[in-house]
Amino acid sequence: MRSFRLLVLFLLLNTVSSVCVSAPVVTEQNQEQRLFTVTLPYHNGVQTIEGTLQEAMATLLVRLTGKKAFLTSRVAQIYLKNPKAWLKTYDITPRLEEGVIVGENIVYTFLEDKLRQEFRHRFVPIWPLSARPNTLVMGTLVQGDTLIKLDNASLHYRVDAEFRHYPNRVRLPITLPTSSEGTKSAWILPVESAQRVSVIQEKLARLDLPYLLSFKVVMKGGENNRLTWMLYDNSGAKILSGTQNRGTIAILSEQMFDHVMAYYVQQYQPDPIEKVMAVDAIDLTINGIESVSQITMFDDLFASKPDQIRSVELVSMQAGQVQYRITPQMNYQSVLSWIQAWPQSSLAVADSEHKRIIISVRSEFFLQQSKGN
Repeated sequence: MRSFRLLVLFLLLNTVSSVCVSAPVVTEQNQEQRLFTVTLPYHNGVQTIEGTLQEAMATLLVRLTGKKAFLTSRVAQIYLKNPKAWLKTYDITPRLEEGVIVGENIVYTFLEDKLRQEFRHRFVPIWPLSARPNTLVMGTLVQGDTLIKLDNASLHYRVDAEFRHYPNRVRLPITLPTSSEGTKSAWILPVESAQRVSVIQEKLARLDLPYLLSFKVVMKGGENNRLTWMLYDNSGAKILSGTQNRGTIAILSEQMFDHVMAYYVQQYQPDPIEKVMAVDAIDLTINGIESVSQITMFDDLFASKPDQIRSVELVSMQAGQVQYRITPQMNYQSVLSWIQAWPQSSLAVADSEHKRIIISVRSEFFLQQSKGN
């Protein structure tokens, strides 16, 4: 029975799949589109498309919000329970390392417009790529009496110390020093020292980067590994720190980057969601109503604009007139501009101070609404 369900899922997914002969080059122009594309390693026969799709959706949600904690929210569960509803295409492609095929990847592309609209409707802000700071990362591995600076060169042969996969997956920009960087000046370790301030300032100023993330992993094997880290700003001040225990370097560094991302997102949107949601209601009066069925048309019209209208309350009905109290998604002006664009109507009152709008509609308005439905 399980095999049958997986076969059905595969056939359903295959109806929306497309075949890629080569991976597209990621440029500045298509970075925003690539935000909604998730690539994961795929092991046919070991993993299932159903399982990797669930993982891909979780990755996407963390990537879009910058918050691992978001996955436990009720809103996130809507997407995680049925990720196929948000899927556009998937492809299985060769995984290359230094030009050699070493396995396969599965590439999921999700429905960007649909998800952006859903996030607006549910008041979930997306952390834009343009707001993500590029972080200088200086990692150190301590194993026995050996200390290794984790730059691009050392990570080439110490694959067990690789920590870059996760920030790349969640689209957190990072920069690693070159091998010569550590010989020119002190390699920053996560220790308290006033003497570090000028060195940090100099490094970040030279690279024109806002933050330096320093971490040290004491590697004793498996459950005994320990990662200590500190985040500095370009003034040299320590603004965040932490310690992660019991796990591989990949797991411990992922936890570290989750803390760093959460801090960055907080700087981008310091106001709590309750304050963001606090918008004034608008009193809307519509003249020219001739029947109850026409009121139903307005209900459908409001429901068709979740990006403009958060909620609608019918306040009163009388001969030729209906009054609504509208809670907008953004502000008074955005709703007013939308209403002013209604065909076969004329604006009578637009009072931004008292949040009032009065509009009259002609009989032709309802004919157009009927045709539109």
